[in-house]
Parts: sequence; C-alpha cells; structure tokens
Amino acid sequence: MRYTVKAAARATGISESRLRTWERRYGIPSPNRAPSGRRLYDEDDLTLIRRMAAMTDAGMAAAQAAEAARNGVTVAEEAQSAEHSLVSELAAAAEGFDEAEFVAGLREAIDDLGWASALGEVIFPALKRVGIYWETSIIPPANEHFAAELVRREILGSLKEIDLAAADQPMVLLACPEDERHDLGLSALNLLLRSQGLRTVYLGADVPTGDLFSACDSISPDAICLSATSATGMASLVRASRSIVASRRVRLFFGGPAMSASGTEAAGIKLPESIASAAEAIVRTLRADS
Repeated sequence: MRYTVKAAARATGISESRLRTWERRYGIPSPNRAPSGRRLYDEDDLTLIRRMAAMTDAGMAAAQAAEAARNGVTVAEEAQSAEHSLVSELAAAAEGFDEAEFVAGLREAIDDLGWASALGEVIFPALKRVGIYWETSIIPPANEHFAAELVRREILGSLKEIDLAAADQPMVLLACPEDERHDLGLSALNLLLRSQGLRTVYLGADVPTGDLFSACDSISPDAICLSATSATGMASLVRASRSIVASRRVRLFFGGPAMSASGTEAAGIKLPESIASAAEAIVRTLRADS
C-alpha cells in the first residue's frame, strides 16, 4: 500500500512539515516518488517514522533517533543501552519521597562524572522519567517538585563553593523570559558557566523584557542567555529576543526544551540541547570575542 504525505501524516501522527524536515535533515524516511514527483510512503516507511517519533518523544536527539531507527533499534532498547544505572535509582527515590537515597544518588553521580556529565547522563534523564511518571498518572506532580528542588539545592550548594570570577572575565546575564517559570536547566547552566570562570548574573524565572533591558543597561553584560521550557515561555522568548537584538548591542544565546522540540523564529544563537554543550558553546564564543 502506498501513502501520500498527507495520509502518512494522518497514519503516524507526525505533521507533513515535520516529515519533510526529517527526510531532508536525517533521511528518515526515504519514500519512493511517483512520476509526478509526489512522495509515496509504504508500510516500512511508516514503521521508521513511528520508531523515530517514539525515540524523540522519549527525549532522544533527532539525529541519534534517526540513526537508531535506521538500525532497527526500539526506543526501549536504545534507552536501556544508553541509560546510566543511577537514573532508575533516582527515579525510584523520587517516587518514594526518599530524600536520603535521592541525594546520595545525586552526589554519587556528581562525584563519579562531574557536574557537566552528571547533568546530561543522570540528573535530567532521571527528572524526565519522573515527569513521564507524572504525565501518565503513575505519580502526582508533587514527586517531580520534590526531586527538582533537591537538585536545585545541590546546584546552589556547589555554586557557593565557586570563587567569583575576575573582573576582566566575560559576563553572562541569564534569565527565563516572562511567563516561563521553569528555570532548573538555566540554573544548572549558570553553575557550569561559573565553574569555567565566567562571571554570571542570574535573574531566574519569569523576567519581564523591560527588566531584562534595565539589567542589561545597568551591568553591560557580554551576553544574555534566555531559556524556555513551555510553549508560553517560548513565545515570550521569541518576542524578547527580537527586542534585544534590535535595540541592544550584546550577544544573545537561547535554548531550552521548548526550542529543541520545534522550529523557532527567535533571534540570536541557538544553543545545543545538552547543557554541557551549551555551556561550552557560550564559553568558546565569548573567549573568542575577548
């Protein structure tokens, strides 16, 4: 059986534009063409699309998901092979409101891997799993809040141990735009930037654009970094980024899950999905500027 792009989109739940983007960027799928040039998908193509969709829904980067889908790997197999053993331990501790176990797991990950790798390999995958438990009604949202606040406490504790950078080092102003209330990822980025010797000014969640302008005019940072997790936060980020680029001569970086999940019309430099990679990109860019 052959499917048009519209029929393939309806059968898989993936929009026509996203199917075309996946084909162009990752070669998933690679449908046959009718003499007219129209795409014609078969059942194997739909299987690849569904497999890649399941992996991206589970939080895997699109390029990695495409490679795994081509190799016939299922989302469960890929997650199991790539996942650090502490992820399930932290998720279980969060589910049971077990602070001692959760903190012990956190510190083991940080001690073994360092903050940058621990965030990407253990901490945020564990929080994502807890979030999935909540979304599927396995646990209430309170467990996710519990886990996130314990992670935040560890981040703040580590920040206290880092000496302030010298006055001649680049400065980054970090904020979540108006209506974006989830700043844990940005807080982790702040820690990584400080640990690499940059000066940072952290404004946190739900910062109106006017306040961003005031702070920027007051401290003259070398860069501003904005983060969005929600759709409303993303919309605010797009508006704020355009205003900043149009009216202030300052580097602008942006990122966060909301940006990774869809296309964006924000102005500035889009950061990688990984917080460690995002920190490296900001440091590398600002060091090159100075």
